[in-house]
Amino acid sequence: MLVIICFDVFAQKVSYNYLPDSSSTEFQEVMRLFENYLASNPQNQEKNTYWNTEEQQNYKNYDFLESEFQPSLYMGFPVHVLSIKSRDDFYEIKAQFSYTQEDGSPYILAIVNYIARKENGVLKLANALLINRQEWRCTTVGWVDFYYPPYHSFDQGKAKKLNDFIDRICSDFGVKPMPFDYYLADDFDEIQELKGLDYYLGMGGSAKPRGKAGENQVYCGGLGEYYPHEVFHVLIDKHFPNKHFWASEGIATFLGGSRGESLDWHIKKTDAHLKTHPELNLNEMLTLSNLDSETAFHYVLGGLIAKKFFEKGGWNLLKELLNSGENDQDYYQFIEQHLGVKQSELNAFLREELNRESRL
Repeated sequence: MLVIICFDVFAQKVSYNYLPDSSSTEFQEVMRLFENYLASNPQNQEKNTYWNTEEQQNYKNYDFLESEFQPSLYMGFPVHVLSIKSRDDFYEIKAQFSYTQEDGSPYILAIVNYIARKENGVLKLANALLINRQEWRCTTVGWVDFYYPPYHSFDQGKAKKLNDFIDRICSDFGVKPMPFDYYLADDFDEIQELKGLDYYLGMGGSAKPRGKAGENQVYCGGLGEYYPHEVFHVLIDKHFPNKHFWASEGIATFLGGSRGESLDWHIKKTDAHLKTHPELNLNEMLTLSNLDSETAFHYVLGGLIAKKFFEKGGWNLLKELLNSGENDQDYYQFIEQHLGVKQSELNAFLREELNRESRL
């Protein structure tokens, strides 16, 4: 049985499936809470009266689902509430972000879960992650609280190796190490489910190593306790707000590889690809994205450029790179200034360097 009730909440359209207890006072309170949050511009992640105080105090970006999509989960998709379920001392809201395409077929961005629980007698929203992780195990080693599913056999050796990496890069970049949470599982989809995503655009396919960094959080699928690329992001990025995306991704790949493979591996793969695609113009490299499901141009070319900077000026030059500006022209100018390569010369320079590095 499907009953759809539609509401216009400012610019956000919210509809509901049949909800068995929708006439009860508390269920209606949950519905109003969720509608009000969606209408409060949650993509801004500013102080919000509809979200619980503790998580807002502990996390700048307190809604962990907000940044799952670009520019935001709250980019204007109509929201359809599939269910509201009462569980112990909280409610679970399951909502679908989607729209109907011109041909009548659905386009589903995500199906996500929120928690609603009382704070001083008033219902507030909360992250599903912090509830769901109670079913997982936790082991603390050094700076890191590792969360992992019960089937996983914890690897102390990898955990120590990650802490050695933390101490080393924080020393190299002149920042203080900070504790953070590290979530790991065999498949990244398990991590997404833990965070509250039953479905997200791009879910499925063959399982490959994959990671993501959030505020004081690393999410790792397929690489266990050692995913240095994302650890770089969570520890170093916040100290260099005036950085270009390729600078950050390139240094992270240079130091920690990407998707379970070293920079050298990505270089060999990209060199072979470019030799069969002479039409690709690396003078406009910043317009390029994924090469395939295993590598991306910002990893390999950004990593190669970071390596060249390190060979020329060590850690100080890498820190300068991370402070060189956010826009594309800043990045190109920094390359020209320190490597002597103009943007119009990048195609020849990078192809030559990729070929040379591949032969080492």
